[in-house]
Amino acid sequence: MFLNLLRSSGNLTQISQIHAQIIVNGLALHTQFLSKLIELQSVDYARAVFNQLPSPTDYSWNSMIRLYTVNGFPQHSLSLYSEMLKKDHKPSNFTYPSLFKACSTRSSIEKGKQIHAHVVKFGFQYDLFVNNSLIDMYCKCSCMKSAQVVLDEMPESDEVSWNSIISGYVRVGEIEKARVLFGEVPVKRNVVCWTSLINGHGRKGKLNEMFRLFLQMLVSGDDVEPNSTTMVCLLSACSSPSDCKLGNWVSLFIDVNQIPVTTILSTALIDMNSRCGDLDKAQRLFDGLSGKNLVSWNAIITGYVQTARFEEAVRLFDLMQTHSVKPNEITVVNVLSACSGLGALELGKRLHIYLGRNGLDLNVIVAAALVDMYTKCGRVTDACLVFVKTPNKDVALYNTMILGLAYNGHGSESLAVLAEMERNGTRPNDMTFLGVLSGCNHSGLAEEGRYMFSDMVKKYGLSPKIEHYSCMVDLLGRAGYLYEAFELIQNMEISPDSFIWSSLLSSCRIHRNIELADEIAAVIMSSQNPNSGSCILLSNIYASVGRWKDVIRMRKLVKEKGDKKPLGVSWIELNGSVHKFVVEDVQHLQSKEIYEIHKFLTDQLKAEGYVPTFDCVSS
Repeated sequence: MFLNLLRSSGNLTQISQIHAQIIVNGLALHTQFLSKLIELQSVDYARAVFNQLPSPTDYSWNSMIRLYTVNGFPQHSLSLYSEMLKKDHKPSNFTYPSLFKACSTRSSIEKGKQIHAHVVKFGFQYDLFVNNSLIDMYCKCSCMKSAQVVLDEMPESDEVSWNSIISGYVRVGEIEKARVLFGEVPVKRNVVCWTSLINGHGRKGKLNEMFRLFLQMLVSGDDVEPNSTTMVCLLSACSSPSDCKLGNWVSLFIDVNQIPVTTILSTALIDMNSRCGDLDKAQRLFDGLSGKNLVSWNAIITGYVQTARFEEAVRLFDLMQTHSVKPNEITVVNVLSACSGLGALELGKRLHIYLGRNGLDLNVIVAAALVDMYTKCGRVTDACLVFVKTPNKDVALYNTMILGLAYNGHGSESLAVLAEMERNGTRPNDMTFLGVLSGCNHSGLAEEGRYMFSDMVKKYGLSPKIEHYSCMVDLLGRAGYLYEAFELIQNMEISPDSFIWSSLLSSCRIHRNIELADEIAAVIMSSQNPNSGSCILLSNIYASVGRWKDVIRMRKLVKEKGDKKPLGVSWIELNGSVHKFVVEDVQHLQSKEIYEIHKFLTDQLKAEGYVPTFDCVSS
């Protein structure tokens, strides 16, 4: 009776009641009871019962070792194996697969080699099941030579053996070796084998070769049908370089061939569409996903952040919390990026507090996101505190701090961070010097800017990009060194863009240097397609000195081009809510009150004697 009750019970409350009756009635059902606890994955309860067994069977030992491994306690599996040997209980071929899995989970290659020696000692070196698990362990620990030796010495191998070794070579990046073995497979190649090789080429960015292999799989004599894992590999490879054409082809293939759409595959489709800018489709896929998990939430939030749709990203984050999905570091970094874009300081601070309270790792990636958020919200002191407290700083974190200081007008401090970076042996890169030059620019440090630009080229051998030149031209121009800036443009190793010319023109307007503006105008007008922004700047400069014919000529050129300036957008956070505004906005619920306050402030300014200047009115 108790045995039947035990078999039909499905919760621990009933099980504990049955256990009590077994003990009271003195029934010898300990092994059966242990099996039920193992089936229910009740680790601690099962170990307590196991410890009471007078003579544990092979099945009991092996089941407990497997239970520990499956439930994420690999060290307990290995300890129990040691206890098993001390009690002179000989292991069986069913003992070792769980042990090798425990070793690979902990990356304990030395322990794995010791247990490999035990396999030989106890005579299981020819067991296919044991050898397959041994190959898998060596592959997951990146010991491909040892894995290859095991395969070469096996008297017989099967699909699992070859799948493991090929996947192992792919994992360590030895694609050519994997390809050679793929051609030597003596058994029928299954979808796992094909998918491993396809994935290897995708991870290397060899999309053409990856798709050639995929098509080869479809027409091969192996009679292999792609599965959802195959499609995830293809989509992931397309997402990295945002190859939308191939990604859409894979999406269509999934629909036409009715590939089962798992949660993982749905998430891969969401990620691919997000990266390709088709957020509407990504959102539809996400809305239709029944088993939403943290990865799928992260994929859709990331998509909105990467396309600068920050409000939607924050909205989804709020919705995610209502579904009781706990965010991780990836979620936090993305939402912090959205906070940076919106200037949403209060939400950013809440995320910072959340990190501390929930024990999430404040690694350099999270720290960089926090520094970026605080500096873009004007909280430089808070950003500095995060920066100082973060150990093992990398170049990305240094760059974020330097850029944040620069954008807040702390040029001298950004130079100090660069000096610390050099002292700590972290080599600056292009982005570092862009931040430092921006800092010099915002703080008017022309001499320091010249020195940094020279250091970038001569000391670190970095070639200036268009952004570096633009920063230097703006720095020199604002400081009044107009002809030095003009000479720098003329000596650039790359062609100057419209932003550089517009920057120098702005400096000409500030310093009222009409002669140089005329020289720049001649260069701009000689191009086939003069930039509208530069033409508007020239129009403003000519208007400031009353050269109305030139004003009319410039504005006519702008009108003929038909270019329209994109609407400016601004955000403000109030009481935890982010408000968005555009020019002549009437959509905001309080727009009437806002315009009334604006008119009141304008009237007050005029009453105090403010007179607007129209020298720089845009067309």
